[in-house]
Amino acid sequence: MTTAHAGIRDVILRTRFGALLALGALLAGCGEDGSRTGAGTSLPTFDDPNLATGRSVWMANCRNCHLTGVAGAPAIGDPAAWVPRFARGRDALQASALDGIGHAGAWRMPPRGGNPALSDTQVRQAVDYTIAAVEALGGTRVP
Repeated sequence: MTTAHAGIRDVILRTRFGALLALGALLAGCGEDGSRTGAGTSLPTFDDPNLATGRSVWMANCRNCHLTGVAGAPAIGDPAAWVPRFARGRDALQASALDGIGHAGAWRMPPRGGNPALSDTQVRQAVDYTIAAVEALGGTRVP
């Protein structure tokens, strides 16, 4: 085999490998809508338009960490993890979501969940959804 043929073969193999990786990434998201907690419990939906919008914002932004508790984030399906946070009240939860939560010079949660395009209203709606969902899943209440 000539060097030119070997080069062409390598390009073809890399292209096929890249296509397989892309296909795998696409298929990985098939079948699930990502609306289940780590324990397999479906996340609640609400008729209230504020909570319905909040759920959409939460699904697009917050679920990445809060669905299963990535990097120490309280999981939405773990009501006990929310008790000390709920004790601070709704306003404090909303302020944390808007301003972020820092720790030792690093972000534990970036402002607006890492999406600076979110409006204050959208962030508050996502927090309201989080509160309502945790309450619905585990009975923990915000004072």
